[in-house]
Amino acid sequence: GRGSRATPLRGLHMGWLALAAGLPCHLGRQTQRGFACGGSRWTATRGRRQPRVERHIGKRGRFLRPETSISTPVQEYEPSVPAGGTRFFTGIGQLMEHYDAFAVDQYGVLHDGETAYPGAADCLAQLRAAGKRVVILSNYAGRAEVQRRRLRGIGIDPYHVDGVVTSGEIAHRYLSRYQDKLGCRVLWIAWPKLEQRGLSDYFSELEDYKLVKDVAEADFLLVSGVGTLYAGTDAAKGMRFEKDGDPVPFEPMFRAAIHASKPMVCANPDHKVVRPGGWRAHLPGALAEHFERLGGRVIYFGKPYTSAFEEVRRIFDDLSAGGRICHIGDSLHHDVGGATTAGFDAAFVVRTGIHAKDLPKEPNFEDIFQLCRKQKTPVPAAVVPRFTW
Repeated sequence: GRGSRATPLRGLHMGWLALAAGLPCHLGRQTQRGFACGGSRWTATRGRRQPRVERHIGKRGRFLRPETSISTPVQEYEPSVPAGGTRFFTGIGQLMEHYDAFAVDQYGVLHDGETAYPGAADCLAQLRAAGKRVVILSNYAGRAEVQRRRLRGIGIDPYHVDGVVTSGEIAHRYLSRYQDKLGCRVLWIAWPKLEQRGLSDYFSELEDYKLVKDVAEADFLLVSGVGTLYAGTDAAKGMRFEKDGDPVPFEPMFRAAIHASKPMVCANPDHKVVRPGGWRAHLPGALAEHFERLGGRVIYFGKPYTSAFEEVRRIFDDLSAGGRICHIGDSLHHDVGGATTAGFDAAFVVRTGIHAKDLPKEPNFEDIFQLCRKQKTPVPAAVVPRFTW
């Protein structure tokens, strides 16, 4: 019928619609002005829901519609465990028997930033004598050849390694190939004393690039360190981010870059490192992460990203080293997580490096598992105390 009254047929039809939608309703119960469905009423003339509050205390024939809320429970991260479990070794001499080749992290595994750890140089010599292939894989922001030359100064013989892969080398290769994509005007964030850091010649083969001292002039930002803003120019400005981890002094420049859609290239994704003396330094990866939080776009090079591990694989393939590759590192995120994603086994060094204070002196599997859960990383295939034989 017509008019404001709902017909039985119309009410029944709307009841079936309500059931199909999964709504709680009382099928066929009509009211004077429309069809009642749960705690709402549909009018026959206007076709819109009219909320109705009903009191259900002691009223026979009335049904209480429970008040519910739908929420997604927060699930705790569950680390993946290698198919063969996690094996604990007392040294690299035991681990060596299971692999053909080794990628080895540098800072926190081979040395503390100044001097090689006791036994590390001898361990590399033992691997060489055993016929094992070794490539150093480091999130060092400079060129690979520069890093190879620096090894002898910290007590490591470069003859004992078959290659060096650095995040800075991969970034340099990207800049040399994709200038037309990024532009050539660079605002460089690096370190004071560029020569001491091995960065003074970084742009020597990137002749078309120009270092600028104003974000308005830049096409992109390059982060190789955190100690100097406008590095390589006469406007170079010292920053304290390494020690205090406060990104606020960078924010005006960051916001201007983001507003103009200028990207950042990060040549060292590390967040923190333990300096000699035990204090934790904040590194370029942490600064780049803040740039992302503000809405900027970052292009990362180095661990844990796959391109770094694939460069190691290419070197091993050229050497016919064999397919059983293990990466040895001290960072769950950069080393264990990155190696696992790339298809390498990962050996976790627990007594030196970034997690040395996060574990007991003699950690067991449960200790490792809980730390991986906290860090949200896979569980390593192997655990060793130090990089010693």
